[in-house]
Parts: sequence; C-alpha cells; structure tokens
Amino acid sequence: MTISSGADFDGEELTGEDFSGVRAGDVRMLECQLADCRMDETKLTGIHVVDSTWVRIAASGLAAPHSSWRDSVIRDSRFGLLDLSSSTLLRLMITDCKIDFLNLRGSTIREDVLTRVKLGEMSVSDASGTRLTLTDCATETVEFHNSRVTTVDLSTSTVTRIDGLDSLRGVILSLNQVLDMAPAMVRHLGAKIAE
Repeated sequence: MTISSGADFDGEELTGEDFSGVRAGDVRMLECQLADCRMDETKLTGIHVVDSTWVRIAASGLAAPHSSWRDSVIRDSRFGLLDLSSSTLLRLMITDCKIDFLNLRGSTIREDVLTRVKLGEMSVSDASGTRLTLTDCATETVEFHNSRVTTVDLSTSTVTRIDGLDSLRGVILSLNQVLDMAPAMVRHLGAKIAE
C-alpha cells in the first residue's frame, strides 16, 4: 500500500504500513483508520482527513501543511515534528501523544482538544479561530505571536515558557501559572521587581 497524490481513501484500514519519505498532495481520507504506521520525513500537503482515526503513528517528521482535519483523532503516537501549519482544524483530538514540535502557525482552529500530550514546543503564532484546549498536557514552550484564537485553555496543563506575551488575549491560565509567569510578564512590560 502506498499514498500518492490525489489518492482517495474511503473506509480504509491501513495497518502496519511504512509511509516514510512519501511526498503526496491532495490526499483524501474519509472514515479511515491508520494504525501502527511509520511516517518518517513524510510530506502530505493539503491532505483532507474526515471522521478518521490515526493510532500508534511513529514519525520523526510529518509535514501536512495546508491540510484540513474534521472530527478526527490522533492518539498514542510519537512525532518529532507534526507540521499542521496553515491548516483548518475542526474538532481534531490529539490524545496520549508525544510531540517534540507541534506547528499550528497560521492555522484556523475550531474546538480542538489536546489531552495528555507531552509537547516540547507548540506554536499557535498567526493562528485564528475559536477554541483550543490543552487538558493535562506538559508543554515546554508555547508561542503566541500574533495569535487570534479566541480562547486557548492551558489552565489544567503544565507550561514552562510562553513566548508572545502581547498576544495572550483569550488565553485561560491557572493562578499558579500566572504566578510562575509573573517575572516574564513584568520584564515584558519594562517594569522591575523590587528586591
């Protein structure tokens, strides 16, 4: 089994496949399940994923810019890079995954949920939309530069660093997170904390 440009998958179950190095555009997946597949250095520009489940995917780098995901799930997977930049993400759920860099730059985000995801870095810079929720996630760095997502809920997750403090409108934080970030916020405002 291979994935080629323009391929149309409807109700397919793709299990144990190695899609490493694949370069394909405008692939459509409707009500499909991918399980136990490798996608090292795979590029699927403009892929359309609807009502599908991706489980136990292993990828050193999966680039899927300009893609669309609707009512779909990615779970129990490991990504070095998951690039969903400039994509439309509608009710995408990412659960129990480890992702070194999740790139959502310039994407349209609507009712997307990450649950128990361990993130090295996540960028929502230049993204827009309505709601992104991180539940019980652990994140090293989140970038918000020019983000226009109405609500980003980080209140139940651990966030080590936030970049783009000028774009925090709509971000929900716990009191402990606010206290942890207070020194960075003070520096951003050009103020100083008295000894």
